[in-house]
Amino acid sequence: MAVHSIPEPKPLHLPRPWTDDVVYMVLLDRFHREGGPEPRAPWHGGNLAGLRAKLDYLCGLGVTALWVSPVFKNQGDGFHGYWPVDFFSVDPRFGAMEDLQGLVRDCHDRGVKVLLDMVLNHAGYDHPMARDPARKDWFHHGPSIRWMDQRSLERGSLHGLPDFAQEKPEVARFLIDMAFWWIEKTGVDGFRLDAVKHVPAAFWKKFSKEIHDRYPDFFLVGEVFRGVPRYIGRYQREDGIHSVLDVPFADTVRSALARDAEEPGPGLWARLGELKAEYRTMLFNEILRKVFARRPTDMRWFSRLFGCEDAYAHPELLATFVDNHDLARFVSEAGGSRERLKMALSLLMCWRGIPILTYGTEAGMSGRTEGSNRAAMPFGADPELEEFTRRLVKLRRAVSAFTRGRQVELLADREAFAFLRDDHETRALCILNNSRAPQERVVEFPSAGKPAVWLDASTGERIIERHGKLRLELPPRSARVLVVGWRVAQPGTAERLASLRPGSSKRRTRRGADPA
Repeated sequence: MAVHSIPEPKPLHLPRPWTDDVVYMVLLDRFHREGGPEPRAPWHGGNLAGLRAKLDYLCGLGVTALWVSPVFKNQGDGFHGYWPVDFFSVDPRFGAMEDLQGLVRDCHDRGVKVLLDMVLNHAGYDHPMARDPARKDWFHHGPSIRWMDQRSLERGSLHGLPDFAQEKPEVARFLIDMAFWWIEKTGVDGFRLDAVKHVPAAFWKKFSKEIHDRYPDFFLVGEVFRGVPRYIGRYQREDGIHSVLDVPFADTVRSALARDAEEPGPGLWARLGELKAEYRTMLFNEILRKVFARRPTDMRWFSRLFGCEDAYAHPELLATFVDNHDLARFVSEAGGSRERLKMALSLLMCWRGIPILTYGTEAGMSGRTEGSNRAAMPFGADPELEEFTRRLVKLRRAVSAFTRGRQVELLADREAFAFLRDDHETRALCILNNSRAPQERVVEFPSAGKPAVWLDASTGERIIERHGKLRLELPPRSARVLVVGWRVAQPGTAERLASLRPGSSKRRTRRGADPA
């Protein structure tokens, strides 16, 4: 059976809608070092020059935007960038302002956007202004955060960091002017806003308005780490932040795809044991997820998730992810299973929103929250998984239904979930089997038209839709992606896509499936 290639995506040009993008998150110190001073622990030495040197790698992976961790000058142990001691300089361990400007220029020359991580909630422990008596009133001095109290979340100290009092006009002015300074100095395309729920909402309204009055196309992505759609959606609906991290999506992926459908949920002692070992480094949202993760997995959780779309003003702009530098790596959650990681990545690239790949996921990077989740980037550690990821990214960019199509649920039961993406030019079907056993499902479309031929994006297999139905065989722990209206290269003219299907490194040789 002939196997078809994925068409080449359109060349990258700026500007373009953010829904067309695939974002790659880089924790700068842990990515790649090119020259620079010898690092001292806990620093690994990754720098801006190293990131610039790896742009060909990233463009080869197919990503179209970079999220770069904070570059502020940080205190001695602030390798991650989130503990600034100077808001108006680049940390010399990362490089110089000229290196950052050069990175943005190099990215733009390739049609790649840049999101710079911006810290507006707090200063580093050692920031001089936190010890300046003249600026004592610039910071909150109340008790530590009470996690279920919104006022405390906004005015309490996050891990003891000096917490800005953004409700004071002079503090708000300082932070907004600082943000303008970075935009004007670097030419970045947007900010990823850190710790959004810890900042009063009134500040975000003011911040967003001023940014967009001066830079109408500047993009804002907010980190609101809570798995409640209505809660995170309000920052998009009311406060002018275009996008927020889709934590409910990540929570559902991690709860539904980390275990077989036949496996019981983790017992109380297993959950308590994990929390005892890691709660000090876990996000509060993750602690809650673990505490209540007692039920067996069920793919209908995705149906419940999709039923909450009206919580968002623009669900198509949500930033979806399966890995994050503040969470245990998904592959560790899934017991080291590459099959499960491939399922999660397939879902990520097919779901609505703007997908974010965290550095190292394409290399199978593992790690718990005690720090190994922020290990050094293991380039080349898993070539097969890297190629799988590359082809998924290419597929998303080549099929317009994935970036601009409406999303429609087609099937949901304990073992399987299927949904359609449709932009009237192309249609794409994603169906997942979370069982340890093969499954067969009949997928029924909302309206039956003339017979259509669906193409399996992995194998090139053609399956006929008749009377609005497809009968599909699903290998264990796998995702299948099928497309209609997709112009493909002629058989035998390009690379084989044998590794695109999750759960198998070999092309299936089945001749076809009986149509329903």
